[in-house]
Amino acid sequence: MASRLQTATPLSLPMVSPMSTSPPASTPQPAATSASIPPFQPPEHTLRSRRIIVNDDALWAGHPTSHTVTRLGLPDGQREWQTEIGCDPATLARAESRLLVACFDSGELVVLSDESGEILARVWVGHGPYGVLIAAGRVYVTLAHEGALLALRADTLAEIARTATSRQPRGLALKKDRLYVVHLLDTSLRVYDAQTLAPLGAIQIGLQAALAESATLHPDRSRAYVPHQRQHVTNMARLFDNTVFPMVSTLDTEQLRPIRREALALDSVDSPVSMPIAVVLSLDGTRLYTANAVSDDLSVVDLAQGLGVGHVVVGHHPRDLALSPDGKRLYTLNLVSDDISVVDTDTLTVVDTLALAHDPRPAIIQQGERIFFTSRPDKIARDNWIACASCHFNGGSDGQIWLGTNDGARNTPILRGIGGTGPLHWSGDRPNVQSFQKTFTELMGGTGLSQLDLDALAAYLNNLKPFTSPLREPDGALPQAAIEGADVFQRAGCAVCHSPPRFTDQQMHDVGTGEPFHDDPNNIGEKIAERMGTAFDTPSLRELWLTAPYLHDGRAMILRDVLVGFNIDDSHGTTSHLSDAELTALEAFLLALPLTEKEFSELQGK
Repeated sequence: MASRLQTATPLSLPMVSPMSTSPPASTPQPAATSASIPPFQPPEHTLRSRRIIVNDDALWAGHPTSHTVTRLGLPDGQREWQTEIGCDPATLARAESRLLVACFDSGELVVLSDESGEILARVWVGHGPYGVLIAAGRVYVTLAHEGALLALRADTLAEIARTATSRQPRGLALKKDRLYVVHLLDTSLRVYDAQTLAPLGAIQIGLQAALAESATLHPDRSRAYVPHQRQHVTNMARLFDNTVFPMVSTLDTEQLRPIRREALALDSVDSPVSMPIAVVLSLDGTRLYTANAVSDDLSVVDLAQGLGVGHVVVGHHPRDLALSPDGKRLYTLNLVSDDISVVDTDTLTVVDTLALAHDPRPAIIQQGERIFFTSRPDKIARDNWIACASCHFNGGSDGQIWLGTNDGARNTPILRGIGGTGPLHWSGDRPNVQSFQKTFTELMGGTGLSQLDLDALAAYLNNLKPFTSPLREPDGALPQAAIEGADVFQRAGCAVCHSPPRFTDQQMHDVGTGEPFHDDPNNIGEKIAERMGTAFDTPSLRELWLTAPYLHDGRAMILRDVLVGFNIDDSHGTTSHLSDAELTALEAFLLALPLTEKEFSELQGK
């Protein structure tokens, strides 16, 4: 079949149910068409949301940077079609002749013909759709930015039910009548009734677990496998090999508890690897294949022995993997090298590499992305242990408070939107991205980057954009409360330091939240004392809706704590005189950030 590129045509999109909201005005709004999706019962015992789907003669995968979905013929990997969908594909689901794509940035589900790649429908479902599954006439979707799980009719994509989840839900898994949702930051696995979406319980992994995108269920046993990292945040003497640890936690889905003795510490059962992100089981359920996203490899584990039986280096940044129906081939989706690695499961060797898509971005940004998302080269990290992305997942945050830093307790900041906001770090000790060489050579144990590498990393990070807040009106406009809060923001003096549109004056200020350091070995407060002084770089306020807890040490769980609870003597904005209504309006404004240039201009004119 000839290769073909198709572009989505922007249309008008109505809401699909009274419970849904519409996309922001800046988002293209193509209309839903009347595509009928046949009821589908998965042939497997279990089902999970995935970025790559494989059957006997074809492979389907999304490619975020090119906004495309591609079908490759198997076994030769010839491109049969490639469709530009105009948004960032997260996970895919296939039901007979239909392919559903969750678009993380635009909030849509896009329906394609799996044979031709033709766009059949696109429906806006909410903010940050990530996991998508089709089963028994239903479509299930997680909304990462709303903390919600949806059930939709498979034939019309009309909403049937909705329920709340924990923060940042990601991957889905289904077994019999139970639906499992894994969460990015606390890695909890929450269980819901597949028919009603009623909560049935939760499994808390704990042990400083973070950065989980997927869960895989054993077909015959009451086991779930969740790949993630352990962030050793209480470590007071951090080195490259004792800061993050690669884990696959094993969970009992009947007793709803972690099984500690079956947990897989991949640095022990395999060689040092970094950021396990997705797993699949062999057809007989005895082997576990794990894709390690930033060490660019696979770990193969014999579950009966709990020991590694293979290690395979694949392409750059494998974010998911799929097993062929006969179990003889394993395919990894490599999102930085833009290709597919084909692994023979008997020899555990890469037998082919299939081109997937072309990355349209400038070469320097692609080079910077490669540096950010890898731990493999010696110049970046020693023994593949750690990468920039190990704490700043996808340019965001791991949601952790790190105690063992050289200055004091530190809340991991997001990197999206840092362009033009230097200096960097809470203590303002790094003037720009290029000044992070010390992080590579000391914390990460690498030999160091060249100036060209540092410039490339800066180009990548300075081009990351913050996400749009879901706490806006259905058409994307600022809520009236937020508009009123903009006035309070000015009157309270917040704008003096948090200057729009970047919401930082790029200066250091002591706002009374730092503990002075005392050189006393018996000082109980030494763990949180500030070795570099009690003045902090003014952080940008963009993405506040996503980045709780707040302040340099994460002590403020909600914005009201920042505005009132820890605002000593009005040193962090004059808020003591504000009424509850004014504080609520101020919070509404802060949680609606960032502003567009047009919004900033309009607010300035008022």
